[in-house]
Amino acid sequence: MGAGGVIAVKAGGPLKVMVVDDHLVFAEALALAIEATGQLTCVGTALDIDQAASLAGEFEPDVAVVGVQLDGTDGVSGTRRLLGEHPQMQVLVLTGLPLSTSLVRDVAASGASGLLPKSASLSEVVETIPSLRGHAFAVDRRSLVSLCEATGGVDVPRRSRGADLLTKREHDILSLLVSGVDLRRAAARLGITVNTARGYVKNLHRKLGVHNQLELLAVARERGLLENAG
Repeated sequence: MGAGGVIAVKAGGPLKVMVVDDHLVFAEALALAIEATGQLTCVGTALDIDQAASLAGEFEPDVAVVGVQLDGTDGVSGTRRLLGEHPQMQVLVLTGLPLSTSLVRDVAASGASGLLPKSASLSEVVETIPSLRGHAFAVDRRSLVSLCEATGGVDVPRRSRGADLLTKREHDILSLLVSGVDLRRAAARLGITVNTARGYVKNLHRKLGVHNQLELLAVARERGLLENAG
């Protein structure tokens, strides 16, 4: 599939995905991986945001996977433009840059639904796409743990400790999330439904006063919960 290449999509069919990246080989490889799932379909690839905007206007994708470095603009600005024109679309940003708190915050502020490193496998990227609607902001957990360790913790306001209020099951969920297990697999390991697992995550957010995965890991580290979880 070439730049701007199009795959026909049946009405009411699989989740429609658009790939926006100026590395054509990577974009085409990701498009093929998306198609191989049988549950997602790639409506096309774009090398820049202008092509992406045109493609989105024609095919109305459910999700756009956008590189953070693009010809003519950056993925953060591009995400703002795409979501300004298509607010119902989800955007997953991919970055080859070192993960930093400023990058995570800029991507989250753009309205994107998640951020993954390009070092992630194609299967990890593809598996993240359907789960975007179930997350406030999806971030690669292994990268976040490394980021917290490298920076000595993310600079977030201190909150009421609340650690002693966590139940054993909430500690179990936290331990799995910190180790890089996604919510669906965490639920399977604990023998509970995904909805029940989401409920425990909401409880963690409420008790620790956080709003997303980045803050959850940061505050868990700040309170010593990364060592105590599980």
